[in-house]
Amino acid sequence: MSGIQQCEDFLLFQRALKNLREIDDKIIYALNMSTPTASMQARGFSPKEKCLALENELEQNYSNREASISRCITVLGDEVKNYKSKADAGDMEARSSLRSKQNTLRMLKNELNVEEIIRDRTKSIFNTKCKEFL
Repeated sequence: MSGIQQCEDFLLFQRALKNLREIDDKIIYALNMSTPTASMQARGFSPKEKCLALENELEQNYSNREASISRCITVLGDEVKNYKSKADAGDMEARSSLRSKQNTLRMLKNELNVEEIIRDRTKSIFNTKCKEFL
């Protein structure tokens, strides 16, 4: 598995998230393309359709990213529980792996917070530009 589908390599997962967040990073450009000028509207471009399509794309992207992060949190949470029970039984190797898994789990939970901030920022910009057309 690679990218967003795997949970073992956090850096690879984070890189895949960064690629999926590209639309949020380029929201101004996407909105400028979705909301044509008055002269372009006179030639038949529909800002309502473009804004709706962009909104659907953003929502789908949000749900995919959040589902991937939540899935990895669940997977790593189960691994942490497993390592914790082994460490409590005296397994020293499990104890060292436990700390690493706990740190990765903490970073994944932090990604959910980052996701919320990105979503709020993008929605704010989207509403500023497209609200009048929806």
